Amino acid sequence: MPYHITDDCVACGGCAVVCPEGAIDDGYNPNSLRDPASVTGEVRGGSLGVEPGGGSWFYRIAGPCTGCGLCVDVCPTGAIIPNTQS
Repeated sequence: MPYHITDDCVACGGCAVVCPEGAIDDGYNPNSLRDPASVTGEVRGGSLGVEPGGGSWFYRIAGPCTGCGLCVDVCPTGAIIPNTQS
């Protein structure tokens, strides 16, 4: 993956909207507040947006990213960065 979503993500969803490949996935984990480890491995540095009553939304790059950079341009917090893992 060319990019990585960091913990600075505020779960606004802008990246998922502009991605022409649909590579950015959002999801909901109702157990995340009861078991933070249940999200940590799946998100791998992605975002957590806490929902009232428990649970959280998260975003991750999970699809065929082409590296176009539209997600980087739209991110209000600079949470999407180049992936340095090989």
